[in-house]
Amino acid sequence: MVYNRHPGHPSPSPHPMDLFRGSLTHMNSEMTDNALMIDLGNSRLSWALYSSGIISSPKSSPNSDDLLETVATEWKSISPLPVYIANVAGIEFQQILSLWFESHWNITPTLLQSQRKAYGVTNAYQQVEDLGVDRWLGLIGARAMSRLPLCVVDCGSAVTIDVMDANGIHQGGLIIPGFEMMLSSLRQGTAIPDFILFDGNPGLLGKSTPECILNGCANAIAAIIDSIMRSGSPLQRLIMTGGNAAMISHLLEHPSTRIPDLVFRGIAHYVRMDAKPDNARG
Repeated sequence: MVYNRHPGHPSPSPHPMDLFRGSLTHMNSEMTDNALMIDLGNSRLSWALYSSGIISSPKSSPNSDDLLETVATEWKSISPLPVYIANVAGIEFQQILSLWFESHWNITPTLLQSQRKAYGVTNAYQQVEDLGVDRWLGLIGARAMSRLPLCVVDCGSAVTIDVMDANGIHQGGLIIPGFEMMLSSLRQGTAIPDFILFDGNPGLLGKSTPECILNGCANAIAAIIDSIMRSGSPLQRLIMTGGNAAMISHLLEHPSTRIPDLVFRGIAHYVRMDAKPDNARG
């Protein structure tokens, strides 16, 4: 099963709204390569528009009680178009989103799921669906960028690390607490007084408690990434995404490429393929 279309089952560039107003005014239910793409993560909802090979700059809002109201304000200014959702945040808000699109746009979103094999990538998990769909889409996006053995790192609420060989075969990965989760653990599990982190990039050794915490958490993440890059068969490309990718990449021994819209690049493959009937995804 590739995806589930029914909710509840397992130089300055133009503003993205300006790109889509008018051209999508007469959008109907026929197949199209225009879409609203949504990445529903553990702590944030990000979205971007796709049209004829172009992905708009992603927008993002923190998960909160008024999240739907916040994003719906912008979505209401877009003419209805197909919706693709990559969700790792649980079923509840996914159902709320699906109901919103059904009632306001008369559209049932496409709910993406991890697969055994698609777009040149082979999933290493025995239970295919257990691989987070954001990781799956990140691998697809990375494969489109490079045919070299590579490592994909998403520095979000959790840090996920996935390795893929030159044939697109996923070798497995790691999941560790993200930067903010590490900070939260220290705040909750120790008697360290509450602290405010300083601005700027972390270094190695700190000379105050906040510096020691910032540097320690960031360097722990960087050290694991570097160890993966050094282990086994040499990896020739490191692709990073997620909100803390810039901070962590500053500490790495290995050069990296930051791709903020990596998950959306993966979703775009499904959008394009759905616009072309009878095409295989292998």
